Amino acid sequence: MLTVSHDSVVVELGLLVGRMACPDCGGRLRPWGWARPRVIREGLGTDWMVRALRPRRSRCASCQGTHVLLEVRLAARRADAAEVIAAAIEAKTVLGWGHRKIAAGCGRPASTVRGWLRAFAVSAASIGDRFTGLLVRDAPDAVVLWPKPAGFAGGEALSVLMAYAEGLARRFAAIVRVTWIQAGIATTNGRLFCSSLWAAGPNTNRPLRGALVGGKGGRSACHIPVIGVFT
Repeated sequence: MLTVSHDSVVVELGLLVGRMACPDCGGRLRPWGWARPRVIREGLGTDWMVRALRPRRSRCASCQGTHVLLEVRLAARRADAAEVIAAAIEAKTVLGWGHRKIAAGCGRPASTVRGWLRAFAVSAASIGDRFTGLLVRDAPDAVVLWPKPAGFAGGEALSVLMAYAEGLARRFAAIVRVTWIQAGIATTNGRLFCSSLWAAGPNTNRPLRGALVGGKGGRSACHIPVIGVFT
């Protein structure tokens, strides 16, 4: 699974011209049909709505491996948009709200929200450690962006994610704001909220190969600057 832009035209063009790289071998990804349809809940409160989508599937021309391309607004194995989950985590971490109050504000079942919060809490220490390393590596002004100690794992993880997002925005000269949820989803290929990912200790320190400003030039295994993840 790979995180890509929410703009299907940009994604399709990237596949057709061979500017997307396989995360396994670096080969060129090409169009390869579609994944199973998904239904995603978007929006907060009483304004939420359901959106049906069918993610693009790609295949590497070199290793023949296939990858589902999931847009940056979506989290793997979740039926709600990533920004909704992010809002719940912020309410818990920053405001100290309980899951029932958050659920009422989000317009989601309390059990669903409780699951989001637990998944983040369980993985918070690992998320904080991993993105601290990424912040040092990818942000040239990491010292300036370094977050103040939050005093608990969830706060530390959220602070580091926010600093990392700002570091990416500065590095790639993004013309729009990069949110922490976008940075987290893009870097983990949608698996930011998958506790199994962090329990396994995956390597998300893959170099940002071919990182380019303005979407010109070669291929990138990261897909952040060249195919418009943050646009």
